[in-house]
Amino acid sequence: MIVDVHGHFTQVPPELDAYRGMLINQLARPHPTRPLRLSDDRIREALQPHVTETRDRGIDKIIWGPRAGLMGHEFGHEWTSRAWTEVNNDLIARTVEMYPDMFVPAFQLPQSPGLAPEKYLPELERCVGMGFVSCQINPDPSGGVAPLAPSLGDRSWYPLYEKLCEYDLVGLIHAGYTLNPHLNMNASHYVNVDVAAIVELTTSTVLTDFPDLKLVIPHAGGGMPFHWGRMRAIHVQLGLAPFEERVRRLYFDLATYDNESMRLAIKRMGPDNVLYASEMWGTAQSVDPLTGRKFDDNLHMVTEIEWLDEADREKVLVGNARRLYTRAKL
Repeated sequence: MIVDVHGHFTQVPPELDAYRGMLINQLARPHPTRPLRLSDDRIREALQPHVTETRDRGIDKIIWGPRAGLMGHEFGHEWTSRAWTEVNNDLIARTVEMYPDMFVPAFQLPQSPGLAPEKYLPELERCVGMGFVSCQINPDPSGGVAPLAPSLGDRSWYPLYEKLCEYDLVGLIHAGYTLNPHLNMNASHYVNVDVAAIVELTTSTVLTDFPDLKLVIPHAGGGMPFHWGRMRAIHVQLGLAPFEERVRRLYFDLATYDNESMRLAIKRMGPDNVLYASEMWGTAQSVDPLTGRKFDDNLHMVTEIEWLDEADREKVLVGNARRLYTRAKL
C-alpha cells in the first residue's frame, strides 16, 4: 500500500475557472447569480491525467483537495470566498464518489483577509459531514499584503485548532496565491510560508495547548532540514524546549524532488514524522532533462534509500498516514 498525502485536483474542467471569473465580475453582488453546472462526464474527463498517472506509478490512495494556489482567499469579499470554496469542496466530493478507492477528500476553508476563524468554521462542519478527513490551512490569506494574518501561534487561530482536534482532522499548512511581485508562488512563496509555519508553531504554545493537534508541513518543511542548527540555536537563545523535540510534534510530507533532500528530511525529522507525497500534477510536473522522468515521479527516491529499513519505509509510505488520517480508510 502506497499513500500519497499531498494531492490537488489541478487539471480541472475549464468551466470551473469560468465560474471563478463570474464571481469576480459580480463582486458587488451578495450572492452568485448561477450555480456551477458540470456533468459527470466532464469531471471524469478532467480526472484522467490524475487517475492514469496515479495508477501507473503504483500509488493506491491520495489525500486529495482543491488547487492550493487558487483557493482564492486573497481576492474578493467574504461571500466570494465562501461561494468559491463551497464549489471547490463540492467538486472534490464528486470526484471521490467517482473514484472512492483512490481519492481521500481534503477541503479548503473559506478564509479571507481579516476574517476570524469562527466565520469559516461552518464550512468545516459541512465538510466533516460529507466525510472529508483533512483541510488545507492557508497561513497567509492576504497573499502577502495588509491586513496580514497573525502568526499561527496567535490565539486567534485557536477556534480552528479546537475543531481540528474535536473532529480528528489533519491540517495541511499550505499557502495560496501571493500578491507580492517579488515572490514566485511555487519557487519562493510556498517554501517561505512552510519555514515560517514551523518557526511560528515551535516557538509558541500551540503544540502544548493542543497535544492532539495533527498538522502536516508540506515540501519537506520548506528547507527546514537545512536550517536545523539555526533553529536549535534560536530555541536555546529564547530559553525554549529543544527544537529537535518540539519539531517532532509536527509532520512533514516529501513533496520535494531531490534524492538528497528527501534523505535529509527523513534523517532530520525522523521516519515517524515523515509521509510520502508527490503533489502530482503540481509544481514539478515537468520532465527532468537529466533523467527523462517527471520531477514529481519521486516514489523511487524513497524505495531506493538503502539505509531505511523495511519497518521505517513502511511508516513513510503508509503507516504514518494510517496513524494520522484516522477518519480515512487506508
